[in-house]
Amino acid sequence: MRVDERETSQDIDRIAAIWVARMDRAPLSDAEAAELKQWLAGDLRRRGAFIRAQAIWMRSESAHALGPQYD
Repeated sequence: MRVDERETSQDIDRIAAIWVARMDRAPLSDAEAAELKQWLAGDLRRRGAFIRAQAIWMRSESAHALGPQYD
């Protein structure tokens, strides 16, 4: 991969968020799980982005559960 084709951190964060949203909607199929595993292995930054996206998702779910008064 050429340097100018390297994923930006914003690209990685966006894709990680998409994966987390997909996982929230329904369990991943075997093919999807393999695709996620391959994506995570492709760049060291991806695992951190994925974990951050999961943490953000969990935090937002907690806030949602607390109701509209949660600030």
